[in-house]
Amino acid sequence: QRHGGCSKLKSDATYFTIADGIVQHMFIEHLFNGKFAQIVGEEDESVINIVEKPFTVDDLTVPEEFNPIIEATLAKVKLLADRIDDKAFMQMTAFVDPIDGTREFATARGEYVTILLGFNDNVGNPNAGIMYRPLTEPVTWAAGAASEDCVMGHLDMAEEPQHKGMLITDAKVSPFINQLIDELGYERVNSVASGNRAMMLLEGKGGAYIRDTGGFAKWDTSAPTAVLEAYGGTMSKLPPFLNDKSLVPYTHLKSSKNLDFVPGKVHLTLSNAKVKKTFVKGVDVLVQDVATIKEYSCVEGLVALDSKCMGDLDAIHEAMLKVKEEGLWSKPVFT
Repeated sequence: QRHGGCSKLKSDATYFTIADGIVQHMFIEHLFNGKFAQIVGEEDESVINIVEKPFTVDDLTVPEEFNPIIEATLAKVKLLADRIDDKAFMQMTAFVDPIDGTREFATARGEYVTILLGFNDNVGNPNAGIMYRPLTEPVTWAAGAASEDCVMGHLDMAEEPQHKGMLITDAKVSPFINQLIDELGYERVNSVASGNRAMMLLEGKGGAYIRDTGGFAKWDTSAPTAVLEAYGGTMSKLPPFLNDKSLVPYTHLKSSKNLDFVPGKVHLTLSNAKVKKTFVKGVDVLVQDVATIKEYSCVEGLVALDSKCMGDLDAIHEAMLKVKEEGLWSKPVFT
């Protein structure tokens, strides 16, 4: 209501705008349709009408002033679709985040917004990706595919690189991460939005982004994982790294259940609960049944590093083990 009827809050308290729905619809229905084995988008449940006027996105009516740009963009997208091979990518799964950082988008902080497109092999490993900031001037973006030695982009590089900087979220930082930062002697660097954080790593605005808590999903990790790996970095799950320094990405496949879930390890939250009423604020629940968790929630934390921070892997692992052994309140809490 505050934004002219063009945005709303979803049931998990995240923002949704007409732009999310229309951008995803153009990618999935008009650009990628029939070109990939599977396509997964953040807004898959939305109902989009950009054929008959007035255009609508679910129960939101698209303001008439946007009709010309929607029609012109749709015509361009259809032309681009003709350039994608019909058979070359039929073993791959595409993950689409039409607007990563919708809260920022809906509150006039568009410089933090990214469009994320990730392309994953038949076992769900990210092979290629694009991260695109549409509202910076000039536009900034990064793309890559490690297996093809492909690195592309136009980045807003830091004047003074902070390779010993740890990106932290705008939410509460967990005791485990706080103590890890202090143990490593890193600086805390404020950041918002998953795709923007991955871009910040590439731009030297931080060297690492590590978290044990959740609140993000696989459309947030597919493209960033592929691009960071192409640039020589990593985006991996925390438990395998804690165990033996293995760098294991999340599994990015279309599925009705969470393919990275481990019983008895994940705490139920509002953001990862498949049925919202199962979450009760103030009641700590370790989830045993995979059906309780959203299929695309990332529930094993994150270890994301730029290429220059990869040399610190041993030191980061050693610091994690030291912090973890210090007591109950310093152990990672996976959500």
